Amino acid sequence: MARRIRLQAVLALVALAGLSLTAAGCGYLKNVRDDALDVGTLAVGIVPPVVPTDEGPKAVGFLPPAIGAYLEVTQFFHLGAIYKATGDLEWDRRGLDVTVDRRWKLGLGPAHQVYIEQTPIVANAYKSTDNELDGWRDHMDNLVDPVFGAPAKTLIYTPTEDRPTGLVGLPYLSRGWQDWEGISVEVAIPEPFILHSGFYARAGVDPSQVVDLLLSVFCIDMYGDAAYKLWSGKPKYPTGQE
Repeated sequence: MARRIRLQAVLALVALAGLSLTAAGCGYLKNVRDDALDVGTLAVGIVPPVVPTDEGPKAVGFLPPAIGAYLEVTQFFHLGAIYKATGDLEWDRRGLDVTVDRRWKLGLGPAHQVYIEQTPIVANAYKSTDNELDGWRDHMDNLVDPVFGAPAKTLIYTPTEDRPTGLVGLPYLSRGWQDWEGISVEVAIPEPFILHSGFYARAGVDPSQVVDLLLSVFCIDMYGDAAYKLWSGKPKYPTGQE
């Protein structure tokens, strides 16, 4: 079962990478591609017995850090508990990456706490910084929800001066207000007996983003999240500008 999930994930990411190549140079296709990616999320991960670090190989230990299950039905209903630190192959809405992902979640109904910290190894421009989409990220951050103070879309989860330990507790809209309707399931399983490894899988969909995709086909940018100019394909928000 785990092998089948991993194969499906690889095939999905290969298909998405192909879609990225076909959209090169045309802003309309790039924006439709991004809105198509926003419809869901999919990730598979593993933590082996020994992991490479900058200081050399490091033992994970007796119990692999991957345990629990978690369900989200929008950002206002949570159920479960999960903790994991794995290397993931990830499709996170319009973000695609291979990343070291550390997270824990604890939730019951609307009450929840979330911590996510990611260290990308390979990532597209939406999951990394210092690239042509820095201006788009500023634009998303400035489209603040007046109720929770959440930005429009959060794709990067790394410690900052303002958020030194990642994302903990509130705001409720940890993915941003545009993606609050996401429905997802996460499972992390430790296997300390034979492989001494841990495994992780996540899958999700956002019904509201399906509607946004349909409108995007007709050049209607309902959420104001288009990153590229329609015809030229150049960034819509150059770095440092709104």
